[in-house]
Amino acid sequence: MITNMKTIINLDNSYYLKVYNTNDIPKYVTDIKDLKLFSILKRERLILKIDFNTFNKKQYKRILKRLLFIKKIILKSKIGIKEDSKILLGYITNYNENNKDQNDFILAINAIFYKTRYERYIYIYDTVCDYLDSVFYGKNICDFKNNQCGEKRNTSSVVGCCRHYKYKLIGPFYPRWVVCEHLTDDYKCGAKCIACKLYTCDYLKKKRIEFKIGDILLLDVFFRPLQKYYIKYMVYTPKEKIIKRLMIT
Repeated sequence: MITNMKTIINLDNSYYLKVYNTNDIPKYVTDIKDLKLFSILKRERLILKIDFNTFNKKQYKRILKRLLFIKKIILKSKIGIKEDSKILLGYITNYNENNKDQNDFILAINAIFYKTRYERYIYIYDTVCDYLDSVFYGKNICDFKNNQCGEKRNTSSVVGCCRHYKYKLIGPFYPRWVVCEHLTDDYKCGAKCIACKLYTCDYLKKKRIEFKIGDILLLDVFFRPLQKYYIKYMVYTPKEKIIKRLMIT
């Protein structure tokens, strides 16, 4: 736990947050768990107070959706305090830099203050992909050894789950079981496909490992049900095509 010290959490687009001792926070801030549009407009400036001791993970989604709504309405010039080339967005207290849930909440705040929805989606997509890669590759949860995953051990397969059906355009019209065209020479995903990265086979489920959109805050907060459907099921699809689909739904 960080106490009695000041530090900076840099966000994108020139925004940043200050980690403060509770007693040092100015009085003119708006508590993030109590965002009221009328009060913010009356105050003429949005400066956040984020005290992680006053709300819990179950409230994250509601708070973030409310903040996104507020951000869309008020003028950019009314957000934060400009200090040199940066903008102070608010103050954080009772923050534990080793707490994943708190860090996910901050990542979501970062997403909210992107200029456009397209930029926000790119940021969310890349951040979630990096997180999933850190789990699959970093922790090797698939138990890869000599390019074979635990599920395919003692077989000739070295591509894990990266196979799918593909129909011939010429000749007999029947599906072929082929290696994904986006698989790179070092057996990594060249498509940066979230749907593929979210997939967990029976081998992983037996280990009680499963990734659900509802468990990933960035995906759960910022996308509607139909968008979540595409994120989950558009397998073997490059990032650019998935982002394009998300933008029109």
